[in-house]
Amino acid sequence: MRITPEEIDLLKSVFKGNEKLIKLLRKIFLPELSPDLPLGQNIDLWMTIPVKEISQEEALVNLLARNHLIQHVETQLLQLKILADTDAKTLEEIQENIKKDSSK
Repeated sequence: MRITPEEIDLLKSVFKGNEKLIKLLRKIFLPELSPDLPLGQNIDLWMTIPVKEISQEEALVNLLARNHLIQHVETQLLQLKILADTDAKTLEEIQENIKKDSSK
């Protein structure tokens, strides 16, 4: 795995049980339109490409790239949450669980 055990410990210390931090990161990386914002401040930061100046094909590519990027950021935020909330098991615990599952 690309994440070391020390890095997982760091993720756990920062993110485990910290829903407010995950929500804040989501708000920063994936801003949403809101009816509560003052007039003129409510923009979709992902859609600031001047589409009138590019071809339809290029606009489509940009839109698809935007969607993939949003999905990637969302997936990575979820991955941080999962890694932080997962308890590491020892080799003995894993072997014991395998024995329990195989006897069913």
